[in-house]
Amino acid sequence: MRRTSILQLALFTCFVAVAAAHGREVELATSLRRPVALVVAGNDRWIYVANQASGTISTIDLSASEVDTGESTNAPVLAEDKVGQTLTDMVLSPDERFLFVTDEAAGQLIVIERQEKSLVVAARVPVAQAPQSVRVTRDGRTCYVTSLWGQAVTVVDLSGLASIDQTNAAVRVIAETPLPFAPRCQCLVENDTRLIVTDAFGGSVAVFDTQNLKVVSVRELLGHNIRGMAVSNDGRQLLLAHQVLNSYTETLQKNVFWGAVITNVVRTLPIETFTSVAGEPLPATGAQTIGGLGAGAGDPAGLAVTAAGDAILTLAGVQEIALRRAGQFGWQRERVGRRPTALALSSDGRRALVANTFADSVTTLDVGAFRVERTIKLGPQSELSAAQRGEQYFYDARLSLDGWFSCHSCHTDGHSNGLTSDNFGDGAAGAPKRIPSLLGSVETGPWAWDGHVSLMEDQIRSSLVRTMRSPNPTDARVAGLAEFVRSLSAPPRPENVKPDDSLARQGEQIFARTGCTDCHRPPTYTSPASYDVGIVDELGRDRFNPPSLRGVRLRPALFHDNRAGSLEDVLLRHRHGQASESPAEDVRALLAFLRGL
Repeated sequence: MRRTSILQLALFTCFVAVAAAHGREVELATSLRRPVALVVAGNDRWIYVANQASGTISTIDLSASEVDTGESTNAPVLAEDKVGQTLTDMVLSPDERFLFVTDEAAGQLIVIERQEKSLVVAARVPVAQAPQSVRVTRDGRTCYVTSLWGQAVTVVDLSGLASIDQTNAAVRVIAETPLPFAPRCQCLVENDTRLIVTDAFGGSVAVFDTQNLKVVSVRELLGHNIRGMAVSNDGRQLLLAHQVLNSYTETLQKNVFWGAVITNVVRTLPIETFTSVAGEPLPATGAQTIGGLGAGAGDPAGLAVTAAGDAILTLAGVQEIALRRAGQFGWQRERVGRRPTALALSSDGRRALVANTFADSVTTLDVGAFRVERTIKLGPQSELSAAQRGEQYFYDARLSLDGWFSCHSCHTDGHSNGLTSDNFGDGAAGAPKRIPSLLGSVETGPWAWDGHVSLMEDQIRSSLVRTMRSPNPTDARVAGLAEFVRSLSAPPRPENVKPDDSLARQGEQIFARTGCTDCHRPPTYTSPASYDVGIVDELGRDRFNPPSLRGVRLRPALFHDNRAGSLEDVLLRHRHGQASESPAEDVRALLAFLRGL
């Protein structure tokens, strides 16, 4: 990928602004943008698009005359402003004066003021590690940021923006509340008194009291990969787009064909079901399956509901958008660009706008006729590296039989949905195993729970053939996927753990002294051999290759079959690796050490 200096990009942005002011078509720089969020403003004239890879915001004028590029119809992009590093979400203030953008790499909420045709950064607010989404209250006085690796909701006071000047944005963090899972999506309900936050990987759902700034409940949903949230047009129901993995269904050809391994659903439940302070799991009702025989609907993502009650959904894994009319059951489907993710509606609900992440484009659709109007290219895309081509395969559900699921469906964003799957990964069926994280896995071979696979390419080919029942597992696809997996870094250490923490240092010494490093050797905290660890699977096998402990704090359950519900369970109930019961002080120290990896 061609790299552009900050000075070059600043000069380019100035050129774009001048060209736009004179009504000329803008010549956009060649880059990889990866749009992941978009908003509509100015009586549906302006589209603002947040680009993850380039850290830019593209400004599009929908009223501009169309220009035929030969590949798509293109409305002139008026500007592309560099605002951050790795953008993940963007929303508009109720008065449309400000854009609020999350930057994962910088760990910031960026406040951007709209000034005529230009965007000006008004504030950069540090938030918890790896922010993923942002939502603003209807009065525009508060926003909430979810952070993936920081496992927290950050509450930001925006009331000072009413008197903003060029030197003081008057934006401040008023609370940072921890969560017991890594969050992504969020939705304000009940007159903004409750914030519903969902797990980025599994099915955990938390309810945050915005008045008292505390989590009031955490419950489990039958599902994973919750990527879309929307409130019904009457304000009484919450819709969730997600997947359901059937852990005990073998990944045989017939089971994948019938959609019995992973199903893709939109679940509709009364909002009071979520906000009631009940300890029971959320009900396994209200789910409508998307897709059918020969036409799977892998990886549902962006979700919106129109004022008329129509539900609109992006199907990120199969390059489609789906529509369910109010009062009807079935879904219409239409082809859009590669990996459609984010979705926005015009103010009247007559037009849907879709961010095609891997195509670097935005598609507009007429909701009434349900047809594509045009595709707007954000600019010329740079040539993809081998790893970037592999990334496109990783998120492509069409690699599986009939498009039911992708690699991402189980290994969410390269990590894991935390569930078990009976996928022949250890050579046989009947003993489901936990889906491991792929983050940093290039350093942790051999692969498979019994460690019998020495080459990553062999493991990937086996997954395509025996798990996904891929109709065409070509050498090029296997090689590309391997390059992408090799590019995945291990989960970052938590930023809130201090290197000089005495308890964690004590835990590290205990970890070495008690022989834990025999199997979990630093710095990868694994080893290539397989060991009898006193655990037997359903087929009587008792030797397992130890998983890396890097990022172990992020796993909702542990051991090959998820029999341990927490790190405390591993040390106290199962007494893993301990000949006798450990003193409470040692357990606290070990936990502090492990959670800092």
